[in-house]
Amino acid sequence: MSDRVLVIEDESLVRDLVALNLKHGGCEVISAGTYAEGLEALRTADVDLAIVDVMLPGGEGFALVRTARDEGFKSPILMLTSRAEVTSKVRGLDSGADDYLTKPFDVAELMARVRSLLRRARGVATIPGRQIPIGNGCWLRIDTGIAQTNEGMVSLSDKELKLMELFLRHEDRVLSRADMLEEVWGMDAFPTDRTVDNFVLRLRKLFEPDPNAPVHFVTMRGRGYLFRRQVQGDA
Repeated sequence: MSDRVLVIEDESLVRDLVALNLKHGGCEVISAGTYAEGLEALRTADVDLAIVDVMLPGGEGFALVRTARDEGFKSPILMLTSRAEVTSKVRGLDSGADDYLTKPFDVAELMARVRSLLRRARGVATIPGRQIPIGNGCWLRIDTGIAQTNEGMVSLSDKELKLMELFLRHEDRVLSRADMLEEVWGMDAFPTDRTVDNFVLRLRKLFEPDPNAPVHFVTMRGRGYLFRRQVQGDA
């Protein structure tokens, strides 16, 4: 079954270019050209991904995304804009977007981001809403982000939860830092390899029996990280 993508973009040339490449990539495309049309489509169309321009006739894409999220729209959202400032990117992400791409953009990069967001959405759906054991006595619920950890019961941050989702989907496989940056943070320039390392350190403090001698979040020198939920000796 094809992925359904909603494109909300007022510039017809850009809208047609995006739609054409999505169709070539095997997606079904629904289009809207104004704030009102976009909001109606977000409310009524069953789509797997929405691509939203910031500047729309009738309102800003930031407000459109926030309204859609407040009304329960769950699918990933990629924002398109001519604004390249970091503050605009942050505003878009804070509004509820999952990723951000500035114009003019490379079509190959657009499609890579689309594939990444769709993979991430499908992967989350395959992880059950139950307590997932991680090591000896610790567990995590993906649906709520609540975890039993070395620090007691905690609520993981958005990025911590997304990183755990990625590890769980790829258990016993080495993930490079580039893989993690793309899947969890998108391909914006401001996260770095050190960002990944800092988040892994945090997860080790939460779930490792000894964070200084990790057995669940294992560094693979020169390659990335290997995650294992259970190791020999776990209860």
